[in-house]
Amino acid sequence: MSALKEFFSPDRLAIVGASESSGWTRMLLDGIEAAAKPVEVIMVNPRRDSVHGHPCVARVADAPGPVDVAFVQVAPDRVLASVEEALDAGVRDFVVLSSGLGETGEAGKLAEARLAELMADRGGRLLGPNVSGFVNPAEGINLFGLPLPAQLRAGGVGLVMQSGGLATHALSLSAQWGIGISRMVTTGNEAAITASDVFADLVEDPSTTAIAIFLESVRDPALFADAATRARQLGKPVVALQAGRSEIGRSSALAHTGALVGDHAASVAGLEGLGVVCVDTLEELIASAGLLARFPEGLPGRRLGVVAASGGACELIADLSADLGLELPELPAAVVQALSAQLPAGGAATNPLDVTGFVVKDGSLVFTAADAFLDAVPEALDALIFQSVTLPTDEAARLPEVVERFRALARLQADGRAPVLLQTAATYALTPAQAALVAEVGIVLLPGVNIGLRAVSASVRSRELRARAQRHAESVDQVTRLAPGPTALPDLMRQAGVPAPPREVVATPDEVAGAASRVGCPVVVKVVSEEIAHKTEAGGVALGLPTPEMAADAARTMASTVAQRRPDAAVTGYEVVAMREPGVELLAAVVADPVWGPMLTVGAGGVLSELHADVATRSLPVDARDVGEMLAGLRTAPLLDGYRGMPGVERTACVEAVLSVVRLWELVADEAVAIEVNPFSGIGDRVEALDLLVEWRGRPS
Repeated sequence: MSALKEFFSPDRLAIVGASESSGWTRMLLDGIEAAAKPVEVIMVNPRRDSVHGHPCVARVADAPGPVDVAFVQVAPDRVLASVEEALDAGVRDFVVLSSGLGETGEAGKLAEARLAELMADRGGRLLGPNVSGFVNPAEGINLFGLPLPAQLRAGGVGLVMQSGGLATHALSLSAQWGIGISRMVTTGNEAAITASDVFADLVEDPSTTAIAIFLESVRDPALFADAATRARQLGKPVVALQAGRSEIGRSSALAHTGALVGDHAASVAGLEGLGVVCVDTLEELIASAGLLARFPEGLPGRRLGVVAASGGACELIADLSADLGLELPELPAAVVQALSAQLPAGGAATNPLDVTGFVVKDGSLVFTAADAFLDAVPEALDALIFQSVTLPTDEAARLPEVVERFRALARLQADGRAPVLLQTAATYALTPAQAALVAEVGIVLLPGVNIGLRAVSASVRSRELRARAQRHAESVDQVTRLAPGPTALPDLMRQAGVPAPPREVVATPDEVAGAASRVGCPVVVKVVSEEIAHKTEAGGVALGLPTPEMAADAARTMASTVAQRRPDAAVTGYEVVAMREPGVELLAAVVADPVWGPMLTVGAGGVLSELHADVATRSLPVDARDVGEMLAGLRTAPLLDGYRGMPGVERTACVEAVLSVVRLWELVADEAVAIEVNPFSGIGDRVEALDLLVEWRGRPS
């Protein structure tokens, strides 16, 4: 798709299917008339002479002069003919508001496919169908079929919305919070122009400094990845809200990973692997993008200083900071001394700092305190939250003393020592007078403690994720891939360095005794069958067999039990493995996601892995630092260090074991869909794979 700048800045618009009875037409006209740039409107309706005072033509071909964009809002069964007629008249750019096509039955899907073919064959560009349109505040243009907020500001945030209905709420939040928008585009069914196309175009748009994306699916992941890489190169942060958190099982035969890693988790891991920070709500999406537009590099770290005029606010900030992994470190002695000299009696020089109600008497106290906090950068703090912003009434908004206080806030936010984040105590909706004041002095406000701190966390993570993506991009050419090895899985495991206890595979139960003698008792015996993933449920596992004879007897019993429970499964042998004492159990798996590519999942292992669902997922490539962070983020991470007297395991050994699974994936990636070790069992510096499953392409695991 070519650059879309001209698409979003038309001079002449044809509304195909315009009608006075249509709310779409009226709302579209309202937006056009409210915008700064005049756009000539041509109404197209063969049954009317005029619509809302604008003269009508019967067909686009009857328009007096060329048409830049046709906005199509006819019944779904008339969309194809209307678009084709406009193409014949020379129109090349289309916004199709009409729904009832690809999101409905087969007839609608066929019609939408034909739309896509028309665009490809005739060199057209189409946004939709099933879209609301777009707004382009940077150039003063609105082509949007839904209500627009009155206080919509131009600014640095570019919005890509795969939901037209949610787009109105995203714009409303932006207006309420004083966040300026460069361009907002809804993409709907994406018969031609996709979210990836719009994303790539916004990356190159000079008026866009941060990008926010509401995603349901990614139809062009390669283009999306290229755009994310380009955004990182240009220093433009990207924040995304990926819909679909509810569990959608994978069609994978793996024992556990398919249930643990759903589509949403894989999408988030894929996005974050590209340096895109993911959030959970629309409010977080807008607030985070607004903050990142002000501080595009992201906050330099998690150590926050907080200056507030309320003890309750300090408590709320401290509680949520702990939940989000943000830190409120102690202040250096020199800063404590300086603050103590300024605070009223009873005030404590702590972080977070409550300057108490004395601020009503001395409004400069909070600024003095903020200055002292900034002296702790970078020794102890990375950023400052100034939680003492009160919005004036409309009557007071133009008072000289109020304007001067907000100018002082602007000077504080521009302090070069560290990012200063101005935060209100609760969410708000700016009145016109407040919005004008905020815009005049040029400040960015965080809307309340909850949304505000989540935006702070997203800003920190944005910087971390982009650094991680860049680290992998710079090291990708240095990765030494393993040479292709023999196809036998045990040989591949050895080549990849997957640690495992001694084991042998034999063909019959009668051979199990000899294998047990060579491996060393006690042993575990497992049935070998490509068709049985859950061996325990099939009666295909026997544990703790102390002698070779008992191992052989267990194998004979196993053969009978498996034949009864799984008569459909072909048994090819019996695996005899040296028995280990119980240790910390972990799961490590790589699954080839159809959109984002291979995903590494690490989590709590053993029979309770699905019950706990305690996992972390990242897209490949990964390195030792990534794996260490994944392990540290597990709820069961304390078990690694030894919990209540239980034996622990060295984290470096766990990291190396997980990386061995990644190396094994590199060997089998062309032939496998997924591999899973569950569990790795570890004690001390020994971590060993006790069970390995591979899902091969085109055949059962």
